[in-house]
Amino acid sequence: MKIQSLFAAALLLVMLLNTGTAETVVLPLDFSAGFAPLERGFEQDDAYTDPSISVRIETGRVFDCDYWVADIAIAHATQLRTAAANGFASRSNADGVKIAKNADAVVAVNGDFYSHTGSKYILRQGELIADTLVGKRDILLIDEDGDFHTVHDAKKNSIGDTVEGKRIINALSFGPILVEGGKAIESFTVSGIAPKEGRQRVCIAQTGPLHYKLICCAGHFRGSAGMTIVQFAQLAEQQGAVTAYNLDGGDTSMLYFHGKKLNDRAQTTRKISDIVYFASAYRPEEP
Repeated sequence: MKIQSLFAAALLLVMLLNTGTAETVVLPLDFSAGFAPLERGFEQDDAYTDPSISVRIETGRVFDCDYWVADIAIAHATQLRTAAANGFASRSNADGVKIAKNADAVVAVNGDFYSHTGSKYILRQGELIADTLVGKRDILLIDEDGDFHTVHDAKKNSIGDTVEGKRIINALSFGPILVEGGKAIESFTVSGIAPKEGRQRVCIAQTGPLHYKLICCAGHFRGSAGMTIVQFAQLAEQQGAVTAYNLDGGDTSMLYFHGKKLNDRAQTTRKISDIVYFASAYRPEEP
């Protein structure tokens, strides 16, 4: 944890030193892509850096299962973005790597597969597209400052435009919530995600201001046992998550970096409806 904290502090210092310069901009609140990552920013196979964003890829093994983590620091909240295969009003699906490339993502993860779920809350890039919540569902709200907020057992028409006085920019509705207040949830009653079975899983976590982690674990193949939802929540806590939220897993699982899927590339990946991604806001000065 001490090494992670030092790395986080260093990343945030880089962001603070560069925010507001002529080279970095605030990205528009729409469905446009960010700036294309600079090839020179990928100085290492497991890292990317430019004046607006730093990413480091880590791997490990716990609970007899391999896992991958993308550790991300950004200069502005608008760099945390969402994209769909063919717009969020469509039920179209596409290869997740293609969606990420079209968005000029530096790093990305599959989203909540909104087109596959009847009960959903689709608020993306500040636009409310659908509220068909039925029954109990945990929701993740991401506000204009890039901070995470959780809603337990959300009902239709129960979510407003703001949270704690801040505008909601994106909302995800797969769930469940894995970590709150830095502590892993210990008991889950959700169905449809095989909570007690070892599975391939994906989550998004916030570890501090403008600092995030994308975490995924292998399924029960290639020498891994998969993780139960309790184990996955514990992994997110171990990774320093203040808030962590489960996304669609199984064959949907995708962690994208530098033009390719990192996690178990030989394993089948189904076509998906949407991604969550982090974009560069760095525009090099013209020579």
